[in-house]
Amino acid sequence: MIEEGAVVRRSLVRGPVTIGRDAVIEDSYIGPYTSLGDRVEVRRSEIEHSIVLSDSVVEDLPNRLEASLLGRRVRVVKSDGPARTLKMLVGDRSEIELL
Repeated sequence: MIEEGAVVRRSLVRGPVTIGRDAVIEDSYIGPYTSLGDRVEVRRSEIEHSIVLSDSVVEDLPNRLEASLLGRRVRVVKSDGPARTLKMLVGDRSEIELL
């Protein structure tokens, strides 16, 4: 299900998924059993089997985010350094910089 106002550009969405109102998905992969809240932004990243709550940003991740829960207003963005597997449980209003 893709809610009203959501935009999906140059991305693969493989359901079942829920994409919230006014979300933006660009150059990304959204895999099965993923739920993205309202106004979530996903750019140049892959997410699968995960929940991302409203107003969060996932951008430029070097690896697929899988089996994870991100709270409201969370930012997960790539930083310089070697890539690793990601598995996260992140609370509301958090910010994560990946090394």
